[in-house]
Amino acid sequence: MVTALCALAMAATAAAWLFARDPLVIVTTELAGLFIVATVSTIVVRRELRPLEDAAEAADAIAAGDLSHRIDAAVTAPTTEVGRLSHALNAMLDGIEAALSAREASEERMRQFVADASHELRTPLQSLRGYAELYRHGALPDKAAVDEAMDRMLSEVRRMGGLVESLLMLARFDEWTEADLEPVDLSRIVADSCRDAAAVEPDRPRTLRVQPGVTVLGDEAQLRSLMANLLGNIRMHTPPDTHCTVELHTTDGAAELTVRDEGPGIPEHAVAHVFDRFYRADKGRSRAHGGSGLGLSIVAAITELHDARIRLDSSPGQGTRLDVLFPRHDAYQAP
Repeated sequence: MVTALCALAMAATAAAWLFARDPLVIVTTELAGLFIVATVSTIVVRRELRPLEDAAEAADAIAAGDLSHRIDAAVTAPTTEVGRLSHALNAMLDGIEAALSAREASEERMRQFVADASHELRTPLQSLRGYAELYRHGALPDKAAVDEAMDRMLSEVRRMGGLVESLLMLARFDEWTEADLEPVDLSRIVADSCRDAAAVEPDRPRTLRVQPGVTVLGDEAQLRSLMANLLGNIRMHTPPDTHCTVELHTTDGAAELTVRDEGPGIPEHAVAHVFDRFYRADKGRSRAHGGSGLGLSIVAAITELHDARIRLDSSPGQGTRLDVLFPRHDAYQAP
């Protein structure tokens, strides 16, 4: 546009020299042409450089702590240098804001995790200290009282040891970047886990439907832990006479594990949080009988490490169903 105006001004000047004999007319024409060219050039240059000014304003705003500020890239064509710069800066700012938000969320989860872990460990430690103080001050009158106190102390030590083992397991899962997977007979693991659960609760009614020879790529120890926590969740949160069903079958080469109970179910407000660490749907449940709130967190972590998907279906009075969907063998192979 500026080039066209310059050509027009030069044409007007040439016409003045050809057709006008008065020097004043010629000078006036030249000055008018130059003024028009200068004015239009200034407007065009300012318009084209406006995104650069926006970029400078965005940089100042970001330096002041406002990460939500963006450059108005809609006023420039993305094919121009300034337009590409504006879009690139906006994309970079989106990435920076997302990374900082993720870091803040991670730090908040870590603070909550440390607070919850400290709270969980404080309870058994207080019990141990209480029984030790009773023994120290001679408040246990006879051997029977001492034996009962020792049993309670051992119970708290076992519970604290189980909690620490669960925390260490989750910490290892968080640092595990790539699982060392190998073919594992999932049918055998499920059958063994159900036999172990039956030994602990022989009176609980069970239905077991396991397709033989179901093999997945996984870590056997982790898969056994997954089954132990799924069955332990039923044992912890349903009455002893509640019926449960465990099924394993394949669909199009993918393995599907289902663990279902006919217990009281999970409140609606808690369904979205049952896989959170230390979460309990019943805030008043005793820690001695309600678990640590880590079982399903471990299940979710193991499922993620195996590139599997977990699906929860539960409602009050209708029981709870958990499905773990393992991918086909060829899904693990690099293309």
